[in-house]
Amino acid sequence: MTRHPPEPLQVFRNLAEAVGTGLRDVELALARYREERDAGRILANSVEALRVELTYHSIAIEGSTLSLRETQLVLEGYAPPGGKTLREVDEARNHDRALRMIERWVQDRPRSSALTEQDLLDVHAQVLADFDLRSAGRFRDGPVLIKGTRFIPPGSHKFGALIPAMLELANLEAVPPALQAAELHYNLVAIHPFSDGNGRTARLMMNDHLLQHGYPHASIEVGERAEYLAALEEANAGRCEPFAAFVLRSIERSIRRLIGDGEA
Repeated sequence: MTRHPPEPLQVFRNLAEAVGTGLRDVELALARYREERDAGRILANSVEALRVELTYHSIAIEGSTLSLRETQLVLEGYAPPGGKTLREVDEARNHDRALRMIERWVQDRPRSSALTEQDLLDVHAQVLADFDLRSAGRFRDGPVLIKGTRFIPPGSHKFGALIPAMLELANLEAVPPALQAAELHYNLVAIHPFSDGNGRTARLMMNDHLLQHGYPHASIEVGERAEYLAALEEANAGRCEPFAAFVLRSIERSIRRLIGDGEA
């Protein structure tokens, strides 16, 4: 990988010193999590609760009006109260299926397995299943704009160079996994390779990377949507430290929530 990958990709490994405090906080929380897990004190229902929260937050960021409790009901197979659209129900179920697919990958694949283009397509296919079969699991072939930003994602004719470069960055060794997960998230959103579902897919792939490296699930919470989008906008302008720091805080908070640490 060259030091300067093709635009709009960004390299986060050079931020390790700048976000060193955040990385240390994540590592401390992760060490506590592993102690609790190895001692059998991480309960299955706590992991399930974090999984439901991840789905709730990710679809809410994109505009779903399902509450956390309604999301839980949908994932348990119940119909939510009136006033919710079928698409919102499908979005929750699709996200949960994609997340469980990622979890199976972690269990079934060797630890050293590299992220592939097909993995991206398979996750996206689950994200849009049931309501957009024409686009599910397919890269866009036309231009796209993103609401609320002047940033214009690259044309699809550049995917042949951008997507392999993004995957190469994501598969590099000797990069702190939490920082690399943030980098993958940003780069996937920056390429914006799908006609819809880019944010959900990016957050799922961030979690895939974390789970593959022994981390628990991590949520970017809808209550911080404005800060999240502002940090993405900064990264679009080449200032990636705020986004990296934001993702690291989100990862740490999720870990501490799972282990019952009141400092989160």
